[in-house]
Amino acid sequence: MKVGVTRDDADPVLVELYNRDHLAAVYGEDFAAAALLALQRRAHGWGGSVSVVDDRRFLVALAPDADRDPPDLAEASLVERWQRAFSAAPFAFGQQRALLAVGVGRATLGAGLRQMDGGHFQLQEIECRNSGAPLLLPPQCGWSWRLGYELDMEAALAFHEALAQGRAHLAFQPIVSSAQLAARLSHTAESGPTGVPLYQEALLRMVARDGEAPLSASRLVAALERLGLVRLFDQAVLSAVIRVLEAQPDLSLGCNLSSLSLVPDEGWWGSVLARLKARPSVASRLTFEITETAPLRDFDHAVALIRRLKALGCRIAIDDLGVGHTRLDFVRAIRPSIIKISADLVHDAAVNRTASEQLERLGAMAAAFAPVVVAEGIGTRRQMDAAWEAGIHWLQGEAAAAHILPSPQVSLRLPCEQISWS
Repeated sequence: MKVGVTRDDADPVLVELYNRDHLAAVYGEDFAAAALLALQRRAHGWGGSVSVVDDRRFLVALAPDADRDPPDLAEASLVERWQRAFSAAPFAFGQQRALLAVGVGRATLGAGLRQMDGGHFQLQEIECRNSGAPLLLPPQCGWSWRLGYELDMEAALAFHEALAQGRAHLAFQPIVSSAQLAARLSHTAESGPTGVPLYQEALLRMVARDGEAPLSASRLVAALERLGLVRLFDQAVLSAVIRVLEAQPDLSLGCNLSSLSLVPDEGWWGSVLARLKARPSVASRLTFEITETAPLRDFDHAVALIRRLKALGCRIAIDDLGVGHTRLDFVRAIRPSIIKISADLVHDAAVNRTASEQLERLGAMAAAFAPVVVAEGIGTRRQMDAAWEAGIHWLQGEAAAAHILPSPQVSLRLPCEQISWS
């Protein structure tokens, strides 16, 4: 491995293995050390000179003539190409496999650290831009935590394999108004909703292999959030949604976005923002549904990213109000166009008078923050009536409008071609 190359004409790249301690706790120290070494070798193979920072970080200087491009993403920045390439292949060592939570960002060295001499650097003298570290809880000592981590990683690997094999697809579910439903119900129960929906939400559907139980999207997202890997999921879905919007100019779609993805990270957002800026007609038909099943990683960064998306013409929705970690100060700061009420609250309101009154109050509060309020999870006529009685006039669910399987099917893809770790 090369060391000792000085770069005066560009800042070096800082690569960090965020889940290094977790990998060591679950799969062993040798696995974690081998994973970091594999990252260093791959960076070296792309023409970089590597200098170690510590047991989870290293700096990479690039010569002007370095072959620094991993496969695909030719129009993306170097940071994004590396970030996505590192996420495109599970790492295997012995009998164990795992996905690596990797951050890649431009680094600015302190005045005394311009020479990369292969030694260890003081972290406080290295400033990394756009690294966007995920929110990871520290490893625990108990066997139950290790078992939970392994199960989460199995779910992440299953999703990654489904992406690689073309078994992850999108379905679309319209959000319709009570007026549209009333028009439908006044004619025939078999006819579809009339009028144009608010938009259609993109929903993940994964085809299980023979003999395997299907993996639900909610279970998958929860696992990926705990692992620090949810951005892989969000960007795979978002990329597919943008492709559909580019191909179908009359369609409006919604795309879920974990609160943990709300980081202005060049490695994940650079080409997406550029793509939306270049295609305002696409941005205007895209709604980001912010799902706060996990707490915000950074309030200010989240607000800044949302404002950039709004400036490009995208609409913002708050998903699942009433459950999770939704913060009203965040809602006030981003001023969403749409607030969606959790299905659990709607279901309770259909069978309980107290819950019905609570839904009415929550709907009124949501209407004070956003011009459109949606009741989710409408699966029965009684739930539909409960939403109407609460004054909520936009509805989503199978009883309101069944999900649509587009033809041809919309498949999710890996962020780029899988790389070799050898």
